[in-house]
Amino acid sequence: MAYQALYRQWRPMTFAEVIGQEAVVSTLRRQIQTGRIAHAYLLCGCRGTGKTTIAKIMSRAVNCLQPLEGDPCGVCEPCRAILAESTLDVLELDAASNNSVDNVRDLLEQVRYPAQVGKYKVYIIDEVHMLSTAAFNALLKTLEEPPQHVVFILATTEPQKIPATILSRVQRYDFGRIPAAQIVGRMEDALRKLELQAEPEALQMVARAAEGAMRDAFSILDMCVSAAAEGVLTAAITRDVLGASDRDFLFAFADRLAAGDAAGVMKAIDSLMRAGREPMVFLKEMSRHVRALLMVRAVQEHAAGILEVTDEDERRYRQQAEAFTGERLLRILEGLTRTESEMRYASSPRVGLEVAMLRACAGQQGEDTAALQERIAELEGKLTALTQALDSGRLAAAAVTFKATTQQTLTPEVARPPAAKTTGAPPPTDEQQIWEAALTLIAKTEPPLLGLLKKERFIGCRDGVFRVQVAFERKDFSLVQLNKPTRQETVARALSEAAGKPLRFEAVLDGDGGASQGNDLREENVRTLASAVGRDLLQVDDGNSRQT
Repeated sequence: MAYQALYRQWRPMTFAEVIGQEAVVSTLRRQIQTGRIAHAYLLCGCRGTGKTTIAKIMSRAVNCLQPLEGDPCGVCEPCRAILAESTLDVLELDAASNNSVDNVRDLLEQVRYPAQVGKYKVYIIDEVHMLSTAAFNALLKTLEEPPQHVVFILATTEPQKIPATILSRVQRYDFGRIPAAQIVGRMEDALRKLELQAEPEALQMVARAAEGAMRDAFSILDMCVSAAAEGVLTAAITRDVLGASDRDFLFAFADRLAAGDAAGVMKAIDSLMRAGREPMVFLKEMSRHVRALLMVRAVQEHAAGILEVTDEDERRYRQQAEAFTGERLLRILEGLTRTESEMRYASSPRVGLEVAMLRACAGQQGEDTAALQERIAELEGKLTALTQALDSGRLAAAAVTFKATTQQTLTPEVARPPAAKTTGAPPPTDEQQIWEAALTLIAKTEPPLLGLLKKERFIGCRDGVFRVQVAFERKDFSLVQLNKPTRQETVARALSEAAGKPLRFEAVLDGDGGASQGNDLREENVRTLASAVGRDLLQVDDGNSRQT
């Protein structure tokens, strides 16, 4: 007898054998048990998740004479006839190759005839989204009001292409991707029957490559079993069959990206190509690896279940993720995803892979928006760490320790007595000079705050309070930020240090600075003239008095 592929050998024959679709199975079994059989079903989901399998089981279950908890018994005459394909009670139509209106009309011609051995005639239309518009229109009336003895089961991977008039006349069931753990368990059952052993890592690699499709997993396993030697399926054999890279290589490659080692990245890609690996396969694996690093940064604990990896792998991911910023990981993943779509049409996939990895390796040196955002995020992180160190006094303590250590290590011949402290210049008294001196102090410790202050207009001092006037269009951001207690205290401290006396600070909205707009403009003009000709040479006549 000719060899039968594993996915055909292990196709479920009952609802109980179906894995990964518990919600769909329980609903359909309940309908069989209660006799509430619908006239039309739509099964949606990606390839290899059990749509056609459940359609076949359903066709036997609705006709079974002795169903067992909703499952077909497999021994009654209708069950045996349907399994042997010796009855016309079940008709399968592949809409991908039979999508014309004539094909649908031929099918509908048979609808009026009753079932031969069972109670229902079941029409299974696979890839139903491939039907033409005319074919859908021909099917519409019969699908809406079919004879009592007819059940339609439609299956598709793209339900969005089905007309709304069809969707409103069917019961829709969505199939999810099968979890990797269940795929591994099913493959273990198959290998046990074949009297073969497999390393856990090998089965995990097959399950990841299948991407939630049981049929794909069995197809890959078929190839791996053929290549297995001495009855043992190893991770190395599976890796060779898949053309994949081992996990240690992926971690080492990501380390090179984090370090910006362009030469190391190019050498690693060259070794991959010389080993016969496919650029597209490696690109997908690297995308999965970067996604895992992003995931462990987003999920603080128990990310192993989401990633379908071991706890040890999760710890490795968390350790490596510390070498990247979240913004950089996002930028790398976006670049890899974009390259993956472009490489489908590339004449030289290796060049596309190398360009993508060099861009990822470049880090924050890029000039695109994502790279600039990454640089800003890194600078903000450094500024935050520096601010915390200044506030806690750690930098001051470190400076004292360094100074003491240096003085102890100097020889008597080299050491110099401390110079006498010179008396500094008296603090400025002019408002503008005090303000500029305070800005100089703020620039050393709070560059972001300096940027906010320079955007606004300084309007002078009144009653010991220095004020800046915030433009109306920036009231929701700059006004709020500058009037935060911590920032008001920072500016006031700089002003007090510059002036040698206690001063305060606040930001006011345009027109609310404590004086009219004309007075503010006048004061600003006075300060400008004073800085140009000197305060001693300037006389201001306000009409009532004279100022010098």
